[in-house]
Amino acid sequence: MGEKAEKDSVFDKIAKGIEKFNKFRNPEARAELVSIAENQILVRFSGHMCYTCGTYDYFEDLLYEIRDLGVEIRIKDWQMENESYLVLYEIAG
Repeated sequence: MGEKAEKDSVFDKIAKGIEKFNKFRNPEARAELVSIAENQILVRFSGHMCYTCGTYDYFEDLLYEIRDLGVEIRIKDWQMENESYLVLYEIAG
């Protein structure tokens, strides 16, 4: 498989993981892909979960959705921004 096809496959799996996350957790929590570059993805989380304890659990839930599709990722960093969270995930090489 070529490098481009492999990257497309990873992108498709990430998009599918986000779609599945939103299917079961929206409107409480909504994930939106902001950017993908090299080995990192940036996801914006919004919804009522921003006002509850256990917010980090939602970040991990998305991680497991994507891992279940065969892409190994980890949470690298996160920050609150206005009424949402930006979470940076790192894709394992």
